[in-house]
This record gives sequence, C-alpha cells and structure tokens, in this order.
Amino acid sequence: MKKEIKLKRKFYVLMTLMLVIVASFFVIVEVRGSKLTTSQQTLLNASPLPLKSISEFNHSKKQIKILDRNMYLSNTVNNQNQNLIQPIYLTFDDGPTPDTLKILDVLRKYDVKVTFFMLKNQMESYPDIAKKVAEEGHAIGCHGVSHDINIIYSKDGTALQEMQQCLATVKKVTGIDSKLIRVPYGSAPYLKEPHRTELLSKFQLWDWNIDSEDWALRSAPKIINSIKPHIQTVYQNNRTPVILFHDKSFTAQSLPAILNYIKEAGYQSIEIDDSMEPIQFPSRS
Repeated sequence: MKKEIKLKRKFYVLMTLMLVIVASFFVIVEVRGSKLTTSQQTLLNASPLPLKSISEFNHSKKQIKILDRNMYLSNTVNNQNQNLIQPIYLTFDDGPTPDTLKILDVLRKYDVKVTFFMLKNQMESYPDIAKKVAEEGHAIGCHGVSHDINIIYSKDGTALQEMQQCLATVKKVTGIDSKLIRVPYGSAPYLKEPHRTELLSKFQLWDWNIDSEDWALRSAPKIINSIKPHIQTVYQNNRTPVILFHDKSFTAQSLPAILNYIKEAGYQSIEIDDSMEPIQFPSRS
C-alpha cells in the first residue's frame, strides 16, 4: 500500500513538473513575440525616411489648399514650368528712373522676376531703361500720367484716360501690350464709382498687401527690418505677399538682404501676368 502511494506521489510530481515546463515555454514564446513586435515598432518609428515623406506630403497638401484659396493664380507653375509652393510678388512703382538700373542689377544677380508699374512721363524720359526692363523679362504695367490725386481723381474719365495714355506709351516704348495697372495711392479710398468699375472692365487693377514704406523710411536697414515681419504675417494669414516698392536707390540697396530672406524662407518671386486674378483693396464707394 505504501509503495502504491509513493508511485502515485511521484506521478503527480512528474505531471506538475511537466505542466510547469509547458507553461514556461508558452510564457517565453509570448514574451519573445512581444519583444519582437515592440522592436519592429520601434524600428518603424525610428525610420526617418517614411516619416519625412509623410511630413512633406502633408506640407504639400497644406500648400495646395493655400494655393487654391489665395494665390490669385490660374496656374501653379512659373514661367520655367516649376511648381510654385510659396509665390510672392515684388512690384515697383514710379519708374523708370536711373535707379531702376541698380534694381535690375540685383534682380539679375538673384535670377528674380518682378513687376514694374511705370509712369508715362518717366518712360518717355528714360525709354532705354524701360526697354531694358522688358528685355530682361520683367512684367510692365501702368501707374498713370500725373500721379496727382487732385488731377487723376478730379473728374469723370480722367483715371481711364491716364491709363489709356500710359499703356499706349508702354506699347510704343517696349512693344508690350499690357493690361496691368495700378492707380496712384491705391484703389481705395480715392477711386470711386463708376470709375472703379470702368477701369476693372478694361484692365487688370492691382493693389498690394505689404507696403515696404521705402518712400518714407529712405534707408536700406530700416526697409529690411520693416518688411520681414510683414511677409511672415501675410503668409501666416494664408495670403500671398504682394509687396509695394519704388524705383529708388535705397530700395535697390535693401534688395539683396530681402531677396536672400525670401529665398531662405522658400518663397518664389514671380512676375504678374494677365492670367492672374488681381488683389485689390475693398471698394469704399
């Protein structure tokens, strides 16, 4: 009897030992599997390439949405068929002047295209400079004749007549048949109805959303320090920067630093053409 009890006890001990071994095996397998899964996940998370690609894709989607809403463009490529991500318009008023040549030198060095809104009398005084602007591939529009509030906005039809005369001079001097205009001091508050609608029906009227204030600051360092935060603010508000400059020597001196900043920030400067929907001040008439 005692012998039988001992045999049964050995049997139970052996079975228990086997159960412990089997259970340990499954625990080890599960732990290893868990570690493998964790390691694989860690490896995936540590891989920079897929994450970078996803980030760039999402960034591109964001930029496309901004393009759709605010670019004022009918296309999303520049004249070299390159994709536009952050377009920016640099525009220059009141020329041409001898200082326009200094501006052209900087633009050529940085391979940047811009838009010049010229005055009739200035084109007649400096026809060779106006031609050079056209030859170097920049856009040309008109800024009128008198540049005098008391004249251009004084009576019915004066603004239209000035722009017609100015654009005829652009055609005569440069050979460009332009429809781009910018009225002196902007379209608001001086351009009242029905003159505003009259101009809009015939021309592409452009205002701006960043004033460099070069005309007031008259100093390259001051212009540079003033304009950078304005560019950032306009873009953060999902708007395309349209910057107002003038054909002045201090503006030319400020351009290298501004163009370096634009390039480093990822903007692409392009000239305006007739395919774009103009940015305009809200009418106050």
